[in-house]
Amino acid sequence: MTKLEQDLQLAYALIEEKEKYVEYYWQFYRLWPFTTINMKEYLNPYDLENKKCTTIQGSSDHILELFLKKPKKIIGVDTNPLTGHYGNLKLASFAVLKNPKEYLDFFRWHDYPSFCKNNYKVFDKDIFQEISKYLSGDSKSFWEELFKKYEPVKIRTNLFKDTDEENNQALYQALNYLSVENYNYIVNNREKMNFSFKNVDIRNFTESVEEEQDFITLSNLIIYAHYMYPNDTLQSYKGLIENLSQRLSENGKIIAGYLYDIENEDDDRKIYKQALRDKVFQEPEYSYQYVKRMRDLHCNQDSTNHDATLIYTKNNK
Repeated sequence: MTKLEQDLQLAYALIEEKEKYVEYYWQFYRLWPFTTINMKEYLNPYDLENKKCTTIQGSSDHILELFLKKPKKIIGVDTNPLTGHYGNLKLASFAVLKNPKEYLDFFRWHDYPSFCKNNYKVFDKDIFQEISKYLSGDSKSFWEELFKKYEPVKIRTNLFKDTDEENNQALYQALNYLSVENYNYIVNNREKMNFSFKNVDIRNFTESVEEEQDFITLSNLIIYAHYMYPNDTLQSYKGLIENLSQRLSENGKIIAGYLYDIENEDDDRKIYKQALRDKVFQEPEYSYQYVKRMRDLHCNQDSTNHDATLIYTKNNK
């Protein structure tokens, strides 16, 4: 069975809900449609022009946000093979969808045309036919096969996670690339993007990439550390950061994790216990950047609490 055939078999199983009773399989492979973190604010401090960057790919919004910072190269990493196809669909769409409204009208299931409404024109077939002209290789075949086999709404609702921002305003606030100016920059420069997708577990990243990186972001992977490392979770996750630092340039940074509502110690996960966290992730290697919790982003309502990123900085001296 070819890689494309494997990817399609997985997609068919998800869309047809054949594996819905296998919780890990079902939850792990469904796609993230858009970000659930405040990328605009947390990436703001970093000057990444001409830098080599790696990110957990997820919704692929990190790819677009990093591209606005004019890096030398971007690597997207994800264990979910379908993520690569979704990222290529998003990138190709900038050749056809000329503004943020058209983009959201094509990709969004919620907030159409107003809050609490669903978009039954999502993944419009005629628009997809135009976008497909800018796809190539396995991703072109992957999406064309899905659109031949299923109705667009079924693809959008079953292939993707239920976790989705309830309204577009939260996305406008969280993502730089949805401003008209930045969107146009991607439209006009997308072919210059030096991007590659690696379908690997981040725990095996150093085995698959030899070149030095200046910036690595693990997005919100940290909140799943207890799944990755059921035993000795925090020390093991720190071991992951130390392993990744082998590919990090001096003074390079790793965003070890984005923590929602960091002051919420009612959360049972060890990563949310400040005393335990501070014992493992110590200064000066580790520091925090506090980020505004935005209304409606990741189901957040008004709160005086913050999100935060845990940052590792490499210093070889």
